[in-house]
Amino acid sequence: MHEPFFSHIPAIEDTLGYVFRDKGLLMQAFTRTSFCNEQRDRDAGDARQSNEVLEFFGDSVLSAALVSLLMREHTARYAYGIRTALSEGDLSNIKSHLSDKKHLSEGMRALGLQRFLCMGEGDIKLRIENEPSVMEDLFESIVGAVYIDCDMDMPTVMRVVSRMLSLRSYLEPVSARPMQSYKNALQEFCADRRRRLGTPSYETVSEDGPEHCRTYTRACRIDGTVWGVGQGKNQKAAEAEAARAALEALRKAEAEGTLCPSVATQGDAIRALCAEASRCRLPAPVLTDLGAAEEVGEGVTRFRASCRVNDATVEALAPSKREAKQAAARAMLAQLRGEGS
Repeated sequence: MHEPFFSHIPAIEDTLGYVFRDKGLLMQAFTRTSFCNEQRDRDAGDARQSNEVLEFFGDSVLSAALVSLLMREHTARYAYGIRTALSEGDLSNIKSHLSDKKHLSEGMRALGLQRFLCMGEGDIKLRIENEPSVMEDLFESIVGAVYIDCDMDMPTVMRVVSRMLSLRSYLEPVSARPMQSYKNALQEFCADRRRRLGTPSYETVSEDGPEHCRTYTRACRIDGTVWGVGQGKNQKAAEAEAARAALEALRKAEAEGTLCPSVATQGDAIRALCAEASRCRLPAPVLTDLGAAEEVGEGVTRFRASCRVNDATVEALAPSKREAKQAAARAMLAQLRGEGS
């Protein structure tokens, strides 16, 4: 047994929540090809093998474990077979996200087990243990090793996989579409020609908790405004929660008539004006491009735009049409707030 690695086995098993009967399998799961090649050069009789074969088995076993978890969490037996509230597409979507290469590498990064990899000197110098593809390979190798060590007992594999990945937000019962579909639904809502809202974007608000059990908070921003905030055990789950919250808030605003149409993407001043007009129960602002107004110096043109709210109208000049509308919106906003022109 490789002594440096042997000293790490208790920590690895504690993280996985599984004690290997065959410690050699665990060591092989952490052995890169570069390490084997260097060992072979030093000792022609060394028969140590890399984790490539375990990775091959782990890839298929992981897929079976995820399907088993989906079946356990989202189906129920009844007189005519099984029933589920999700469609085939929903189930496929969840499985695809769970087995996504990026998700696997994020899961391994959260566990921090890549630091125990046995690598060749070249790999060590390049610090490849933190490469997403390397962490993904290690993840699958560990799953393959557990599968063989437990005599192919799938419930055991499912338990270890559940510990290695953040599955709760994906597998908990849902009354509608899976969480990851909320992002698609929100994008479709914003892209509707009646609304012409901007494309949703997501940003990190905070990351809390220890490395092996972090909680991510992400915000969903549309046209500069935060419409939803969500939390999850990984960034994807947090984004899905933020999208769900944003979708609910937008639908509520639309039902109440407070979702400003069309002009929502024009800029901060116009968004603020829309919100103020809505708060004052006034009609939505009407912004009009009045074209080129005058030349200021040689080859420099200023543009004019107007903004009308109810019976009040203001005009403004600016170096571009867009800036002119912004300036008109700012002037109208100041007028509505009683701040003067």
